[in-house]
Amino acid sequence: MSLVFKKSIYLTIGAIIMFNLFGCSGFKFNKYTSKDSRLNLSMDYIAGWQYRETRGSSDSYAQVTFYQFQKGKKSPRVIMEITVKDGKKMQTVPAELDSVADELLSRRMKFKDAQVLSKSTMNLLNTPAIVIELSYLTLENLLNVDSKLIPVREKIIIFKLGDNFYFLRYDSAKDEFERYNSAFMHMVKTLTLNN
Repeated sequence: MSLVFKKSIYLTIGAIIMFNLFGCSGFKFNKYTSKDSRLNLSMDYIAGWQYRETRGSSDSYAQVTFYQFQKGKKSPRVIMEITVKDGKKMQTVPAELDSVADELLSRRMKFKDAQVLSKSTMNLLNTPAIVIELSYLTLENLLNVDSKLIPVREKIIIFKLGDNFYFLRYDSAKDEFERYNSAFMHMVKTLTLNN
């Protein structure tokens, strides 16, 4: 067996092992299961990341946010979150998938230099979903009003089940977007609702 042939076989086997161990994104994942009954979901999330569940005032929404945090180090500006809203409590009229997506887009277009990069559909949990990608300028540090504006890219997947609307959102600095996009889509594909 030639040396070149052996090397190509080893590279192929290595690629298959890496793909099976880490998925196409190169990330490892842990399993998240919500404690909040309003979220009522499970999914994979990036190993080593943290998450936080919150509720809106008057129970207007329930949300889980996934983020990277390393004490003493600057974390990348990358956020992945899922928000569940009761369609009966939303002010969008009618509270249907297209009108909710249009209302969200109209709010996003108020950001500086906002652009819609794509709008498409997919099937998620056996129901239609709208996928929106956009870019705009926003604060680098959302907790500091004195921080500078940076370009960000955002992907939002919206779908409706029963009376609830689900917003799956990935937001990052524009130059980091491709690095985490496949991990976000892996998270989306592993999403299940608890019984």
